[in-house]
Amino acid sequence: MENLSTQHLLYSIMQVAIKAGEIALKYHDLKSFTLKEDSSPLTQADLESNAFITQQLKILSPYEVCSEEAVLEYEERKDLEYYWLVDPLDGTKDFLAQNGGWTINIALINKNRPFLGVVYAPYFYELYGALKDFGSFSFTPKSLEEQIKTDMLSLEWLKSSKIKLNGDRVAQSEELIACDSMFHSTKETQDFIQKYGLKVLKKGSSLKICTLAKGEADFYPRLNGTKEWDTAASEIILEEAGGILLDCKTHKPLAYNKPNPQNNHFIAFAKSQVGGRIYQDLFSNKL
Repeated sequence: MENLSTQHLLYSIMQVAIKAGEIALKYHDLKSFTLKEDSSPLTQADLESNAFITQQLKILSPYEVCSEEAVLEYEERKDLEYYWLVDPLDGTKDFLAQNGGWTINIALINKNRPFLGVVYAPYFYELYGALKDFGSFSFTPKSLEEQIKTDMLSLEWLKSSKIKLNGDRVAQSEELIACDSMFHSTKETQDFIQKYGLKVLKKGSSLKICTLAKGEADFYPRLNGTKEWDTAASEIILEEAGGILLDCKTHKPLAYNKPNPQNNHFIAFAKSQVGGRIYQDLFSNKL
């Protein structure tokens, strides 16, 4: 891929995510949902966000789309050099709880790793983006909100207003912070937090990994199930900010484009903790 064209694509995908967020927000006050085969909730917001994103991705690029709501079978994607991996509404339980902690996740996968990622939390006007070897960045929520509400958002504004993320905490303290799920915490996660004496910061959806990329937390132990579309976009945002997410079984970054999209358990580290005491304790002799 030519670098300038991929940068342009990144900003275009940000605009797609923002529009999908506007679509989902129309249903934010509704609590009706159905249950999927795995007993997870499905709302009209999921479906309409998915339809819009899929349509736009097909206009913007020649790549196939694999979404949580329309999974591209392995036989159709196993040999693809690039394909889109989408969670049109990550954190449906957060959406139904009306706590704002849900996101739109769009990633471009190159063979078995994320190449581009966008995460947008519409309720908070939090927008994150990353491109391989280009960096990871965000925007000031207040200024983004103003641009959206005045219908002034443009590619030019996105390019000129980005804030580079480097994953370092502005003010380090002795107390380290671990992100934990609002609805999916486990005893194993709580044991990890207790073992290392960590302060807990509860967040929804992929905002947990983005919080590490911003340098506002140190760790995210995820010791129960996730799928590839839950993590791809935020993982490259963390990596391009200097952090890392490591698979607890392979001790490597997560692999994508697997026959089964289920992820292994993992632990994510902010840039400031890569190579640190807990990282060394868990992975130093295993990498």
